Amino acid sequence: MKPYTILHTIDSDGPGGAETVVLNLATRLNTSVFRSIVLVPPGSWLSSRLKEQGVPVLEVSWKVWWDLRGPWKMIDVVRKYKVDLIHSHLPAQNFYSCLVGAVTNTKTLAMYHGPVELEWSQNIKGRIRLWFVRRAADGVVVVCDLVKRLLVQLGFEKDRIALAYNGIDPFPYAAHGQPFLRRELGLPPEHRLVGMIANVRPSKGYDVFVQACAEVCKKHSDVTFLAVGDVNEEVAAPIKRMHEKLSLGNRFRFLGFRSDVSRILKELNVFVLASTSEGMPLAILEAMAAGTPVISTNCGGIPEVIDHERTGLLVSPSDHNALSEAISRLFADPEYSGKLGTQAQDKFYKEFTLDGMIERYEKLYLSYLRQR
Repeated sequence: MKPYTILHTIDSDGPGGAETVVLNLATRLNTSVFRSIVLVPPGSWLSSRLKEQGVPVLEVSWKVWWDLRGPWKMIDVVRKYKVDLIHSHLPAQNFYSCLVGAVTNTKTLAMYHGPVELEWSQNIKGRIRLWFVRRAADGVVVVCDLVKRLLVQLGFEKDRIALAYNGIDPFPYAAHGQPFLRRELGLPPEHRLVGMIANVRPSKGYDVFVQACAEVCKKHSDVTFLAVGDVNEEVAAPIKRMHEKLSLGNRFRFLGFRSDVSRILKELNVFVLASTSEGMPLAILEAMAAGTPVISTNCGGIPEVIDHERTGLLVSPSDHNALSEAISRLFADPEYSGKLGTQAQDKFYKEFTLDGMIERYEKLYLSYLRQR
């Protein structure tokens, strides 16, 4: 039997967690069972990565919600490539994919990656979109139980929501390369590094991270804080002003987007995520895979991944004092810090590998496709 054709579609540029999930799905599904094609914005980070791996990519751009180029293009793609299932990501694209699915009589799975996407949907336009997805989607996929509960509160049928935890490939994090980061930064080998792997966006809590840096630096002279991720300059402007006001200098450094995150994580003494809103962040899984001790805010789906005091430490969102105290606690007890990293790594291999994620999606796709 010929493979089922899956159309993956997302309207964001990336890089980011949702785009990475799309990349992994489109490139890792069993090709004897599934054929992947992807509809994305032109010139995006995701588009170039997919093309590098030989995945068929179709590009379309529409700037306002009433622009019909996107839906018409999707309808054309569904018919031309005889698509069996549309798997869409993020609120706007979920709406359009359900519209196209209804027009073409194609199975549709809509995916929500975090609570912030539901917050975006509280205006009139967003509510209309949610209402239509609730009625038209064959199924809904979420990355954590929290988002499932929020969707149920918004009227979605619980039985039509599938939970599929994210996963990442452990191979890059198992490699033991030569240390390089401290040398690159001009720091001595014993210098401690605290890093956050996250794009500079409003929900990532970089203001809290900077304030925690200032508190920790009062107690420790041998520590540098690192921000690793794509920088939105508009969002970063007040954070950089805060950095200057606190006179942090080189004690806090923006490294920007990096393609060597797996190597960076291996050299961090502590990984931090200071977000105020999350679904299931891939960065935490990356830190767990690397065996790097994790301190994160207790928000979104993070408590479903990190067991407080066993595989990491959880602190309240927007509380820089709690964050700085947790960092100092791990500095003061290296043995406990190492134990957290080891136990987190064990949990990762049991529950959050990419192979496990792909297996979950393949079973999910087949459960809908075999209903045809």
